[in-house]
Amino acid sequence: MIEMTREETIQILMTLQAVYPNFKIPDKSATVNAWHMMLKDYTYQMVQDAVVAFVSLDTSGFAPTVGQVIGCMNLNGSKRLTDDFTAWALVSKALRNGTYGAQKEFDKLPEEVREAVGTPDNLRNWATADLKSVETVIQSNFLKTYRSICERKQRLMIIPEDVRNRLMCTERKLLE
Repeated sequence: MIEMTREETIQILMTLQAVYPNFKIPDKSATVNAWHMMLKDYTYQMVQDAVVAFVSLDTSGFAPTVGQVIGCMNLNGSKRLTDDFTAWALVSKALRNGTYGAQKEFDKLPEEVREAVGTPDNLRNWATADLKSVETVIQSNFLKTYRSICERKQRLMIIPEDVRNRLMCTERKLLE
């Protein structure tokens, strides 16, 4: 992917100034540097489309923050792998063979679903639990965990890649 240049960042800010007459930039150099740092991992077209989307829907009359622009891009491009109840349906299907084939069934699950299940042993334990517990308590806990995992991953994807990699590296070191 071709990263957005500093000159293209200037174009984005000039567009915002043209659309929002009250959008005054006191220190142009610092503003361009800050916006470029935050948007450099995206293409100019992606940022421009996000600005157009924001402006088209805006009724406040205030220019977007860089976070709002990134949010517009991520609404279009970052979808959950699987919605909540489809994820649970995959787990429910895995439970049918979970008593003896827990590892095999666990390995078939999408990454986020595996993370919410935890371990193949959990799958095995759920497969041997009574149906009422599976359909109430276990399902409820799974859905809560799954939503949390998906929301965390979605928030992480908004962070620029180089910063995200440093954060993940720091997190791994803390867990060691």
